[in-house]
Amino acid sequence: MNRLTEKFIAGGFSLALLLLCSVGAASYWSVQKLNEDQRWVIHTNQTLNILDDLNHGFLSAESEKRGYVLTGKAEYLKNYGANKQEVYQAFQALRQLTRDNPNQQRRLDALKPLIDRRFNLFEESIKFLNQNTSDGATKIIITNEDNLISQQLQRISQAIENEEKNLLQKRTALTNYRVTQIIIVISVGYGLSFALLILVYLLLHKQILINKALSEEAIHLEKQAAKAQLANILETVSDAFIALDRNWCYTYVNQRAGQVFNRCPTELIGKNIWEEFPEGVGQKFYHAYYQAVAEQQIIEIEEYYPPWNRWFENRIYPSEEGLSIFFQDITRRKLAEIAIEKSEKRYRSLVIATAQAVWIADANGLPKEFSSWINLTGQSEEEVKGWGWLDAIHPEDRQFTERLWNQALAETSLYNLEHRVQLANGSYRFFAVRAIPVLDGNGQIIEWVGTHTDITERKLADEALQQAKAELEIKVAERTAELYKLNEDLKRSNQELEQFAYVASHDLQEPLRAVAGYSQLLGQEYQELLDESAQEYLAYIVDGATRMRQLIQDLLAYSRVGTRGQAFVPTDCNIVLNQALSNLQVAIAESKAIITRDSLPTVHADKTQLLQLFQNLIGNAIKFRQRESPQIHIGAVKGAENLEAKSEWLFCIQDNGIGIKPQYLERIFEVFRRLHTRREFAGTGIGLAICKKIVERHGGRIWAESQLGAGTRFYFTLNEK
Repeated sequence: MNRLTEKFIAGGFSLALLLLCSVGAASYWSVQKLNEDQRWVIHTNQTLNILDDLNHGFLSAESEKRGYVLTGKAEYLKNYGANKQEVYQAFQALRQLTRDNPNQQRRLDALKPLIDRRFNLFEESIKFLNQNTSDGATKIIITNEDNLISQQLQRISQAIENEEKNLLQKRTALTNYRVTQIIIVISVGYGLSFALLILVYLLLHKQILINKALSEEAIHLEKQAAKAQLANILETVSDAFIALDRNWCYTYVNQRAGQVFNRCPTELIGKNIWEEFPEGVGQKFYHAYYQAVAEQQIIEIEEYYPPWNRWFENRIYPSEEGLSIFFQDITRRKLAEIAIEKSEKRYRSLVIATAQAVWIADANGLPKEFSSWINLTGQSEEEVKGWGWLDAIHPEDRQFTERLWNQALAETSLYNLEHRVQLANGSYRFFAVRAIPVLDGNGQIIEWVGTHTDITERKLADEALQQAKAELEIKVAERTAELYKLNEDLKRSNQELEQFAYVASHDLQEPLRAVAGYSQLLGQEYQELLDESAQEYLAYIVDGATRMRQLIQDLLAYSRVGTRGQAFVPTDCNIVLNQALSNLQVAIAESKAIITRDSLPTVHADKTQLLQLFQNLIGNAIKFRQRESPQIHIGAVKGAENLEAKSEWLFCIQDNGIGIKPQYLERIFEVFRRLHTRREFAGTGIGLAICKKIVERHGGRIWAESQLGAGTRFYFTLNEK
């Protein structure tokens, strides 16, 4: 490489590096500004989201206030408090986020007293409800003021939202400008740098090609010399060696390999190994050769080669050119290893159960090989000899151990027992003992082979299990007594609740009848003295009392499903359906309903409750109808695919009514859950809850399938038995 080229390459690299550094610095500055702009965009989005939370909190609080006013449930009042807190938290968050914007701060200053006043109006409405006041004028004043404040709140919120949206638009445009600026700077800088680098690369590549040609020539000469030297080495090693190319043809075979193959090495050069030795296909080394080529890993294997009845050790070295393989005959060594392994199998059979203690006794039962026993107990050889080994047995177990051992000696039978043994550390542990007599061809005992297996953990576990079992039986007895007492208390409580429900319903209905009756008499006798508003209020009183009586009756019917039910008897559903249709005759005639039916089964049920179930479901199908005449079909099938038991009947009541949105299908079976106002459809919202309770008392399930405007299918299951 000449000096001019070197200077040009160095200058090109320096200029490219300078350009890259400049582009990096400019990019860093632009990215920092972009991050700052992006934070302002995020800040504006947060402000808009919290403003939405503020408006949503007002809507939720107003909804919960209305729910409390309509139902009087404390749950709505609790939710109202949570929504009020949510509004004030959102206001504080807005105050914090817009602290850099004086205009927004002024708007928030104007918004704060309006928020306080509107919540005061909400609470005054709740206070009027709790005081049962009938001051209609005050209520109208509160409502008008609430509407006025709501409009002012909406106007200020809209002004805040508009300013934030304008800021968001400006900041988004600035961010887009920053992105475009970064792209232009990076594109120009990196384009110039890339052009310089390509020019430098072309010069370097040209010089590399020249150097590569010189290097290849030098390497070729070195390889020729190395091959000659390697051939001399391979001919002097004691291992057989062959080299294969990627087509599995021999490229080199040393003299030792030729002796193993019983072939001349020069005859094998250029020939395929699997064609010359086809019996090797499928052998272990055959797969190892292919594995080494595929994974490019060194593999060492030992294999018995049946055609030559010999063992070989192979060391396989893969390379780009093929394989280099060293192998040698190890038949003598393998035969010696096999013989040693066979001789060791006899001893291994002694240690099949445990390594705690393995011992051998002579034909008379005296210790013969007891080294593991000494390691276990810490006794010396002199202490073990004769019957000294009994000293390591627990004193309470010695007589029993000696008696069974003498019995096994006399009967030439299996010696099997459990006893405690003192270990070298002085502690006692439980051991399972097993000894087998080894007999000669005449059935005489040659020796005894025995084992001691530590079973202390198992024994302790058995004892703990027995103790736990006893404690569990005591606890079960105590729990049974407690459950019996609780069951008696529950029966007594149910009786008291049932009596209370009857008395409460009777006592509640009497005042309501009086309120409704006297309100009607007041309207009739003083009709000329009462103005239109007073007559309207009296109508509200009568309607409220009537609905309250109906609500009490429905609640009483709901509570009596499980307490006043009759015994289950075989019930013909066709007869029950006829009675239900007869009870609904007036509604069917007025609505011009078309009712079709299949033959229904006989099931085990409470006839009265089954009548109520059919009547409620068919009555709902008539009530929630569209403009055209309702079309209702009642059917039942047995053992449907989606049923748990084949003895269940699946009933279906299908109509062409107004339908239900799918998200409300689970809620319609809850008490007081209504999907329509009382002006649209009358009722208390308890009918389907009663249906669900009746079906569940019969051990079945009830559900609905519907789409808005496409009718509804009510399904329920009943057991045949």
